[in-house]
Amino acid sequence: MSADDRAALGILLDLSQALLSAQVRSEVEAILTRQSVRLLGTRYALFLRYLPELDVLRVTAQAGQHADDLGRTLPRGQGASWRAALGPDPVLHLRREHLPPWAMRRAGVPPQHVLYAPLRSSSGRLLGVLTVGREDPPFLRRDEHLLATFANTGTVTLQRIHEAARAAATREGALLALGLALEARDYETQGHTGRTVALSERLGRALGLEEGEREHLRQGAYLHDIGKLSVPDGILLKPGPLTPDERALMQKHVLMGEALVRRIPGMPPEVLGVVRSHHERWDGAGYPDGRAGEAIPRLARLFSVVDVFDALTHVRPYRAPLSAPAALDLLRAEAGRQFDPEVVSAFVSLPLLGPGSRRV
Repeated sequence: MSADDRAALGILLDLSQALLSAQVRSEVEAILTRQSVRLLGTRYALFLRYLPELDVLRVTAQAGQHADDLGRTLPRGQGASWRAALGPDPVLHLRREHLPPWAMRRAGVPPQHVLYAPLRSSSGRLLGVLTVGREDPPFLRRDEHLLATFANTGTVTLQRIHEAARAAATREGALLALGLALEARDYETQGHTGRTVALSERLGRALGLEEGEREHLRQGAYLHDIGKLSVPDGILLKPGPLTPDERALMQKHVLMGEALVRRIPGMPPEVLGVVRSHHERWDGAGYPDGRAGEAIPRLARLFSVVDVFDALTHVRPYRAPLSAPAALDLLRAEAGRQFDPEVVSAFVSLPLLGPGSRRV
């Protein structure tokens, strides 16, 4: 292996390593531009994302000495980036001494040698264009090959992220359907699943949960009451107080729910913890295990506050709803008894939803 080959391999390994941690499209685009400047020694690098709904290319990431292109939009057919996107070649190479008239130039920027590498999925779908430029030295065939490989590596990463997002959306839709299956039995609780999922996401952000933790919390919110599918209508919809035997049967819904959710392939233990433990109490007087304080899974402690607030502020067969301020007062009163005080403090401090003084 020649020295040039070893250098090229090192460059590609550096790029691949940087892309391994990327979780969203914007991270991939930023890494591609940043690493292109660093590894290819270019003056600048731009990523133009294709927006199919508008049929335009838009600069969504940049690195190097071009600091004023972010957000710039090119309609179909305008400029060299579109020429590369619509052309058959893996890289379009424009030399500064022979720039064609359709190559757009920015005022005050010296002529550049420029490379354009389109990113296309395996099905031929345009994802964007990676472009780099410099005044000197001219780009060599090796630079073209490297940029083409950069684009291919970026494409693979973007496809991975796209497929993961699509799988997550499909999974989330399936979880929502399970939650709605319970609501279909009881008109009084319709909307509870969607509201608790949305509130859980807001509370998770307020408490600084990472995206993975927030996803587990959302999944737990979708599934928290799925065990009530096993509770007879006569108990679930009873308008008056439950007898001790009925209450004991109702409380078993968390164990039944955990058993059902455990059968979903790949369900994380954090989600099982929400389903099983969201009726535990900070003071240890909850069910099914009588856990107290921080022995209760953290996500279950978070969801408990969300679940109770939504239940208090909406109609139930056995009582009328409370106003939001009255429900918040109740949560404050139960901080340190039923609820984790830190969670209550974060929940009652959530930003306003709309006009008026009502929080959360």
